[in-house]
Amino acid sequence: MPSRPTGSASRGRRRATRALLSIATIGITTFTLSGCGLLSGSDGASGNSSGGKLEKDTVVVGSLPALSQAPIAVAQAKGYFEDEGLTVKVQPVSDGPAALTSLISGQNDVSLGSYTAPIKAQATGAADLKIISEMMISVPNTMNIMVLPGSKIKKPEDLAGAKIAYSAPGAITDIGTKAALQDRGINVSDDQFVRFGFPDMLPALQNGQIDAAVMTEPFITQAAKNAGAVSIMDAFSGGTADFPVAGAMTTAKFAQENPQTLQAFQRAVQRAQVTGQNRAEVTPLLPQFAKITPELAPIVELGKIPTSMDASRLQRVADLMQRFGQIDKKIDVSAMLVQPPPLEQNPTGGA
Repeated sequence: MPSRPTGSASRGRRRATRALLSIATIGITTFTLSGCGLLSGSDGASGNSSGGKLEKDTVVVGSLPALSQAPIAVAQAKGYFEDEGLTVKVQPVSDGPAALTSLISGQNDVSLGSYTAPIKAQATGAADLKIISEMMISVPNTMNIMVLPGSKIKKPEDLAGAKIAYSAPGAITDIGTKAALQDRGINVSDDQFVRFGFPDMLPALQNGQIDAAVMTEPFITQAAKNAGAVSIMDAFSGGTADFPVAGAMTTAKFAQENPQTLQAFQRAVQRAQVTGQNRAEVTPLLPQFAKITPELAPIVELGKIPTSMDASRLQRVADLMQRFGQIDKKIDVSAMLVQPPPLEQNPTGGA
């Protein structure tokens, strides 16, 4: 029987395990795709549009159904991954922490979602992760504090003592909302917040379990349409305006061992990001990948699809996490980035 690790090695492993378990408690306001079952990638003999040999020709992406993964859906629909010699398989996961756990374990190659859990994993030493693409930036009315019509809460100042639903401690619905409220001189206590899944927030409002809910799209539009719910504050405003919502992450190990595959993936996503500037290219795909009705697809606030990765923009996430005690030290997010190749070097024209 192998001997047990002792001393500092044992303590180090226990700390890493505790850190990873702590990360799993962060409810990620994550917006990701659903798709095919898990299929392993093959060792690459395939080429791509840049002429390089791929280390792997199949990339497995872990995600949930969500609006912010539009670039992946566009790249699949337009054949941009195929142009690079890649097959991208989207593996459904139960939640954001599950997507991150599957990434760290090597079950998936890429994880899609919010940046909060990956940054916490980096800060605690639970994993060495890389951000490889930004997927979506907030626009007005993509994260709102919602109440039912007739509520006594008419404005943010009325939230004193109210029970407020959010997706989980440490999520963007938590720290982003608190930051937006503080910008207005309004402080709310941690014990006012109650954890609910987004689909459960409207029923909780209707049965009186909560007084208000921090919702994201498409749940904002669904609540307004189905129950007449109204917004009392845009939580992506003031200091949280134009906030990085979601992106694609991988491990440092995958990035180091598969540089040609990673660049091929990034090139295809870049082309999709350019295509996605035209909302008409995205709207028809929303029912399939975001699991919303065709009636809602044209009216939900989609968010802004970026065409580049901005270190200073992403640094805002880590700084906000440190401000609210989610991490205990400053993280230089620029060190986590693997920048995609410039668009002008894309032989397929970038669109």
